[in-house]
Amino acid sequence: MSSFLPSCRFSPRFTIAVAALLAAALVTGCATHPPADDDADIDEPVSQGGTLGPAEGVTGTAWAEMSAPPKTGGLNPDDLQWEIFRVPGKQPASYSYVRHEGRDAVLAKVEASGSILRHRHRIEPEQLGLVRFSWNVPNAGAGTNLTLPQLDDVPVRVVLAFEGDRSRLSMKNAMLSELSRLLTGEEMPFATLVYSWSRVNQPGEVVVNDRTDRIRKIVVDSGDHGYNEWRSYERDIRADYRQAFGEDPGALLSVAVFTEGEKNEGQLQAFYGPLKLVPASAVARK
Repeated sequence: MSSFLPSCRFSPRFTIAVAALLAAALVTGCATHPPADDDADIDEPVSQGGTLGPAEGVTGTAWAEMSAPPKTGGLNPDDLQWEIFRVPGKQPASYSYVRHEGRDAVLAKVEASGSILRHRHRIEPEQLGLVRFSWNVPNAGAGTNLTLPQLDDVPVRVVLAFEGDRSRLSMKNAMLSELSRLLTGEEMPFATLVYSWSRVNQPGEVVVNDRTDRIRKIVVDSGDHGYNEWRSYERDIRADYRQAFGEDPGALLSVAVFTEGEKNEGQLQAFYGPLKLVPASAVARK
């Protein structure tokens, strides 16, 4: 497969279809939007995805420092570096450090765009502990997110990517992973666990992505309440992975936040508080 795909010359229609598939399958874990019209925008150039480089508006900020993994000996520049990973076929979203209601936060702004704000940090399986995160989503009364009532999912997600035995991937997932490598320079993670706020699914519900079962979402909040306020969460990574995938996790490779918007939705905004990874050794001492 690896030797065949790079030699293929894809038509614009096929490439756009693949980009749309990967945009849904790589990082969202949701699939709340209908597939694009096959006849729409077939002549529009397809943007490559992949890592665009450091997130200049976030790297090195107080938010990045508060999100840095605990370690002895002090932090180094890599601990404070966050990067933008662009979803194939979409323009990059805007992520920037702000102070919001007295808190250090990252403001995500999207409009027909999508990219994730990612920090690569490896944690071995035996050291997987807790993840703590928070978000604040303005509603229409705040003059933003006017289309929220039309969406199934509120546009806030925390995304964890894991290592695993890739020989166990199905043919479909292996092909998706190879297409991901071609369009982004990176294979699809072995497993992706997404925490999200859903307007239709119930808290604790596991939602399997309808394009790949290697992405599974756990709903941490639901309904049409809680806008314009900070919502905070603490999750047991190992327990949640077992609940979602029915087995023990491999090593954690990265943690990210992800907000996306589609055409005709208008601008969507969300604030993210710092993401804190608490290793198992620190949890055990409490």
